[in-house]
Amino acid sequence: MKSVIHIITPIITEGIRSLDDVQPFLRQDMEVRHSLIGTGPASIECSVDEALSIPGILEQAVVAERDGASALIIDCMGDPGLEACRELVSIPVLGPAQTCMHYASMLGHHFAFITVLDRLKPMIDGLVARYGLQANYAGFGAVDIPVLEIEQRLDELVEQLVAASLRSVETARAGAIILGCTGFFGCAQAIAERLAAAGYAVPVLDPIPLTLHAADALVKTGLSHSKYIYPAPRRKPLAGYALPGAYDTV
Repeated sequence: MKSVIHIITPIITEGIRSLDDVQPFLRQDMEVRHSLIGTGPASIECSVDEALSIPGILEQAVVAERDGASALIIDCMGDPGLEACRELVSIPVLGPAQTCMHYASMLGHHFAFITVLDRLKPMIDGLVARYGLQANYAGFGAVDIPVLEIEQRLDELVEQLVAASLRSVETARAGAIILGCTGFFGCAQAIAERLAAAGYAVPVLDPIPLTLHAADALVKTGLSHSKYIYPAPRRKPLAGYALPGAYDTV
């Protein structure tokens, strides 16, 4: 069975995500597609940004399923629109935060979540609680580098991620590190190597590769989310948004 995984990057900024990023993971039985949203924020760094991104995510989810995708990934560690997408479509929809948190709890029991800005702590704490993993949460860290500056400050980013990860391991006994921004793609190996050199063989989870393989596993095993728990919305008039097949646009 071929997996067709569609990655929705829920911002309008070109170039932050490319299919070149996932090229090393592709196989003959797995295809990856990608789209941005048409309207919404340039990056997601607060609850307002997240809320503004969700209509575009929902629209892209409906279109991707219609065009033959077999699973969806929401390319943001806030998991915006995750539960709403599961109501709209029948194919698996994965949020990288939920995926990473559950895998990290398996691999290291206690995990630390290291992201871009300290202001995101309430959002991440809320996700941990929603996913029922408070007992596995070793703590939160931030590098104080905005999403749109990551590429220009990559060396500084890695150093700060290493420092924050070391603090989490040494002071909170974190057994796994979650890179809490999908824009940190490709940094995991360097951080894991630095932790190992300091005497800590701790897994460092890079969200997009892990979530990609998790989505592929669901497709290959014929599993998706429960439509009993995530039932389709009742049809009713809808103005200002395009969700063909789900609502009656007026």
